[in-house]
Amino acid sequence: MEDRGPVPIAVVGRTVAREIGDRVEVEWELDGAPDLEWTEVFQFADVDERRGPVDWTDGGGPDVVGGTVRWFVPSSSLDDADAEVDRRLEVANRRCCGTDRAVG
Repeated sequence: MEDRGPVPIAVVGRTVAREIGDRVEVEWELDGAPDLEWTEVFQFADVDERRGPVDWTDGGGPDVVGGTVRWFVPSSSLDDADAEVDRRLEVANRRCCGTDRAVG
């Protein structure tokens, strides 16, 4: 995938793979590879405080790798992870692309 610059990014697919214990690896496929600025805004976006198991509330955030967002989360927090990724997409698109385009 090519670096698309300031074009809004959207999620076009999601896969979930079981990991150790109650964790899952979630990958959200993006419709393009975001540039470095978008990636940094996404990863450092100010989002609501997490609630739930300690490995979720104290855990790290998602990583952007090329055209994919990858994150290890407790399976019980999958819906919360989806919501947080959506919020981060919204923040990054608004700041880097000048849009409030709905994503998901």
